[in-house]
Amino acid sequence: MKITTAGRTTSDLAFKAKSISNTYGIPYIERNGVSIKTLKEQYPDDIVVVGKDRITITPFIGGSTIFFHPNLAMIRAKRIYKGEQEPLITIAQLKEGMSFLDCTLGLASDSIIASIAVGSTGSIIGIEGNHLLALLAKLGLSSFSTGNTEFDKAMRRINVIQGDHYSYLLQAETDSADVVYFDPMFDTGIDTSNGINVIRAQALHTEIGVEVIAEAKRVARQRVVLKDFWKSERFNRLGFVQHKRKTSLFHYGTIELK
Repeated sequence: MKITTAGRTTSDLAFKAKSISNTYGIPYIERNGVSIKTLKEQYPDDIVVVGKDRITITPFIGGSTIFFHPNLAMIRAKRIYKGEQEPLITIAQLKEGMSFLDCTLGLASDSIIASIAVGSTGSIIGIEGNHLLALLAKLGLSSFSTGNTEFDKAMRRINVIQGDHYSYLLQAETDSADVVYFDPMFDTGIDTSNGINVIRAQALHTEIGVEVIAEAKRVARQRVVLKDFWKSERFNRLGFVQHKRKTSLFHYGTIELK
């Protein structure tokens, strides 16, 4: 992986890119007006681009650029701030001070909502297996500004860990999180947006089996929550109570532990 700046480089962008380079050990390369395509030919690697308003990653394999933007989480958050119910918060029974372990972080939309719910006294850990998505989530959550102070604080509270969620669960202490959460990529695609499709291409499609859920039940104090396509067989196969939502193509499932 290499890091550079947007085409119209400024001293501020270069400073930011070099800071990220030093923090994460990603080699910095001068842009010098060269296209990303040319950079990928010169450096056969993933390219991180630091721009004025966002950070993007262009994978070496495939030309689709991915970037962090909490757009869906912002829409959901506005409803929460208006006093409306949010399905994840309701189903997971999230409250101030609780701990939430997101085993399939992606770009953290659900973890942001959970962070709003548990507040500054709670804790959020997000595990992401894909190194590109993990880096993008970490950079985006730590630096993206929406102009909403409470929302931005919720993003900053999320601790991103790159790795395999099963390995993490095996090493985690018993009863160390109130809620353990899974949102695997659906076997059937239900969102045709370009953004989701790009993320789908990068995400690790690791099957969630009985061994993973057994560890999740050990680690969770209160419940394990699964978000999946409404026709998914995972709910019954893995022992979840499916909470059906007539107007949604995805449902939540829970395993209550206490």
